[in-house]
Amino acid sequence: MDVTPIPESEDLTQLFDLSPEGFPWNDRRVEDIKNRRADMSDLLIFDILLLSGEMRQPSALWPPTDVASLQRLLAAIEQSKYDGLKKDCLIYFLLKWHQDDRAASFKETRCIPPQFSALSDAFWHLDTGINVEYAISLLADVRLNRDYTSKILKAISFDEDSARLIVKYIRTVKPLLTEPDDLDIYVVALAQNSIMEAWHFQRTFPESNGTRTRLIRKILSWALSPTPKEEPLVHLLAFPFSLFEQS
Repeated sequence: MDVTPIPESEDLTQLFDLSPEGFPWNDRRVEDIKNRRADMSDLLIFDILLLSGEMRQPSALWPPTDVASLQRLLAAIEQSKYDGLKKDCLIYFLLKWHQDDRAASFKETRCIPPQFSALSDAFWHLDTGINVEYAISLLADVRLNRDYTSKILKAISFDEDSARLIVKYIRTVKPLLTEPDDLDIYVVALAQNSIMEAWHFQRTFPESNGTRTRLIRKILSWALSPTPKEEPLVHLLAFPFSLFEQS
């Protein structure tokens, strides 16, 4: 599919409402983004995208606080190493902050393929914390890449219904879990839904694998602290332990 590149002479700021009342990044929203960044270990998904395009110090570019800083961000995107399609996706992400029809109109005008706009939508929902479950549904599309698993799990973990959503993400999107922290997050989420599911999950690892020992300890730690969880413990104690699990 042919994608219209961003003309160098185009004033991209005209895509946005630059009035004091309509500028999408008011003081409160900027503060919300900064707080979300702090929760996400000082790196939002959009920050990662900027870094991947060789835009250094994303926190100095994002979020913009006024028209001048928006111009700097747009100029950095335009001058990045990304191709036209990826630049358009970043602009689309920014337009979504208006929460009106601007992003949809831009997507149609630029002929952004559905899988690219869907991925941008998912990242926007994860970075904002708004309707995270919808982001997971989008990521389940097999056409979308499976990058940033750790960051996505981190974003989901702040949702009020995090345990259920983490399990849904792992089971529907099926990302590769390679980091110990990702496995720990998943096994605790499983335990919160069903401690027996968590116990069966740790059994998928061989006894010789240190991961299994760590997951067992993680499950038991969750069940016993900060105070013992009676119902999960009753279910667990009624389950026959292997010699390895008893040791």
